[in-house]
Amino acid sequence: MQVQGREKEAQIIYNTILKNKPDDMGLVAIACNNSITLNRDQNVFDSKKKIKSVTGDGLQHKLTSRQRKIIAVNQCLLTIFTNQTDQTQQLCDKLVKMYPDTQGQTVLIKALLLSRDHNTQGAAQLLTDYASKSPKNFLEMKLSAVHLLLSEGDIASSCKVLESLGNDTYKPGIVSALVTLYLAQGNRESASKILQQAVDWYRKNKVSTGDLSALWRQAVDFHLRSGQPAIAAKSLEELLKVNPGDKKTLAQLIIAYAQFDPKKAQMLSKQLPSQNDLTPTADVDALETSNWMMGTKVIKKATNKVEPSPGTPGGNELIQKKKKRKKHPKRLPKNFDPNSDPDPERWLPRHERSTFRKKKDRRNKDVGKGTQGAAVGASDQYDMSKMPPQQNKPSPNPQNSPAPEGPRQQQRKVQHKKKKKGSKW
Repeated sequence: MQVQGREKEAQIIYNTILKNKPDDMGLVAIACNNSITLNRDQNVFDSKKKIKSVTGDGLQHKLTSRQRKIIAVNQCLLTIFTNQTDQTQQLCDKLVKMYPDTQGQTVLIKALLLSRDHNTQGAAQLLTDYASKSPKNFLEMKLSAVHLLLSEGDIASSCKVLESLGNDTYKPGIVSALVTLYLAQGNRESASKILQQAVDWYRKNKVSTGDLSALWRQAVDFHLRSGQPAIAAKSLEELLKVNPGDKKTLAQLIIAYAQFDPKKAQMLSKQLPSQNDLTPTADVDALETSNWMMGTKVIKKATNKVEPSPGTPGGNELIQKKKKRKKHPKRLPKNFDPNSDPDPERWLPRHERSTFRKKKDRRNKDVGKGTQGAAVGASDQYDMSKMPPQQNKPSPNPQNSPAPEGPRQQQRKVQHKKKKKGSKW
């Protein structure tokens, strides 16, 4: 199930096996190892517990050497997820001593550590150096270096690594990647050059690596768009060798030769079938009168037309009999003056015009005058600025002067405290 991609179902089965605690230690170790690979960087604490049970001393004779090697590699990968860099380096060195054929895997792990420390150039250099020492892992290491460089956006260095692959550079996938990267840089000349080199290489070496028609067609399309019909003709010739009876490719080749070699285009055009061969039994009149040439709407309109009876006038006569509408003269306002220019602000609302004056609102004229809570009419009574001037008169006897009238004030009643009764003994 795990190989088929059904990881959730596989994880459930592994957990049920581990819960049952079988007596076979080898089965438990395999279930723990596979469960660790499913966890990846999730549930790291559970993975650490399981890796301890897998790397015990009592399992040496229960597992094969290949199984022990895979468990050791997974242990190195788990230390990366737990950010134990020093322990990862130590486990990688130990792994190479125990299993020398895992050196390529340890180099990839060390390159991953360098890239995590933001040293992408150092990681790419480590991979390319090991690729030159190990021809078996040459392509894998080079492509891994390209992957790291592209993850940092270094397109120029990635192109250099892809160009240094030797004959592997002309593989269809790598050619496609190089063309895409060159176009991303705006370097159409290099993209055209690598396509031309790929076409020439396959023509000289005659290597059969499956169907290369897609590569030829992409090269043809690119060179025709770039205005290079001579190079496109080479790719079309290779396509014709693969499919000699392909008339579409032959027509494209004639179009390409017509731009730089009209004589050869004329010779190739004789191989095209004539019009009579293409349509020997075609009846032009029948095709023109058939219903499929007309749309459904046109057919419906034609069927819905009613022929006029001989007694009724035709359509043209009815159109002529229609009364012509009289054009009424334009009515102008009474105060219209043709000499005066119209107001340029006449399209604006009235309140937005420059001549608009807001009306004064007299309703709230006396708001805010006087004391708080007093009536508006009584405010002038207490306004000292509006009082008439008084002459200085001798003040009368204050004893005989009556008390000024004013609002009656209620006297507060004095409440006498009640005497508390003494408590009885």
